[in-house]
Amino acid sequence: MIVSPAVRVPVTAAALICLAGCGAQAHGAGAAPAPPAATTLPPGHPLGQPPPTVWSPPPTPSCAGSGLLLYAGPPDAAMGLRVQTVTLTNCGDTVRRVKGYPRVRLLDGDGEALKVTIDRGARRVTTAVEDPGPKEVTVRPGRSATFTLAWRNTYGGTTRPPAVGATLVVTTGSGRQHVSGLFDLGSTNLLGVTAWKPVTVKR
Repeated sequence: MIVSPAVRVPVTAAALICLAGCGAQAHGAGAAPAPPAATTLPPGHPLGQPPPTVWSPPPTPSCAGSGLLLYAGPPDAAMGLRVQTVTLTNCGDTVRRVKGYPRVRLLDGDGEALKVTIDRGARRVTTAVEDPGPKEVTVRPGRSATFTLAWRNTYGGTTRPPAVGATLVVTTGSGRQHVSGLFDLGSTNLLGVTAWKPVTVKR
């Protein structure tokens, strides 16, 4: 039997359509399902905020023009409690003095001041941190004084994003000192601060 050219074209086209369709089905059978579409949360929703980054050591500090050097060590975290020591070193050649509780405030990542309640003595935050009590501390050249920060990153709010500070500003008699860090106060908006105390030099 001889097939005419008019009949041969439809048969070839049908075969090509079948091969293309069958190949697409076979390829799709082993492919992973497409991921679900992302859900857009309302602006400012707490769950839509990026998680805070972990603490990382700041750059090696250098003596500022004021002759004072401020440095915050790594926070000690346990069960949502954060405890961090801040050290002020006299790197100049003049005797300095600090007194009472440090004057501190927190700035967010954009440099805006956060509305934070300062808990002098840190008793509202925890009783596990020792507060030496307010007194004047003499800081001679080469010596240091410290204070302790304490806060909890508890988050129980649902109407506002958690408070996350990126910069600690400490005001001394010589001006303002800045130190970068991660201060994740959650929804507590409470920052405990102990009084200044001298750093004892071991001999």
